[in-house]
Amino acid sequence: MAARRPRASAAPKAQLPEPGWAKVQKVQLIRREVREVLAPSALELLFKYGEPVIEAGPELGRGRRAPGQRFYATVMVTIDLRRCAAHFCEPADVATADKLAELMLGSARVRQKLITLARPELARLAGVPAAQLHVEIDHHVRSEGTRIFIDGDAMVSLGAAREASNR
Repeated sequence: MAARRPRASAAPKAQLPEPGWAKVQKVQLIRREVREVLAPSALELLFKYGEPVIEAGPELGRGRRAPGQRFYATVMVTIDLRRCAAHFCEPADVATADKLAELMLGSARVRQKLITLARPELARLAGVPAAQLHVEIDHHVRSEGTRIFIDGDAMVSLGAAREASNR
């Protein structure tokens, strides 16, 4: 006959303490979050290694124009992360390019960098001082492999540049 194993004794439910709700003694004033943002110095470096192309219609360079007249241009910057990989902690890979494209998409700093980049060339094409141009840009960003493509649609008008949005 096989030896019987003794039954494990189970504590009766009555002996276990009732689970209770923790009582809140204090309320947290500051909620902490982890956010990812594009560092301004990193943006400067990315644009330094970027390859810009600025195209404007031929009407921008024709004769006299009335103040406030509008022209359209395209501002494109291609950044290959492999070209500047030695300057960053993150790897120059597809995941990093995707994350950068996501962070750059709604960035006011990227929009301002595009305006700053385009203004001298647009002024040259128009044959006017850069201060006479008002430039507004709507930009889109996408990545492909380790490259980031920034495409800006610019509206250029002649007249004094507005202080708040163009400097």
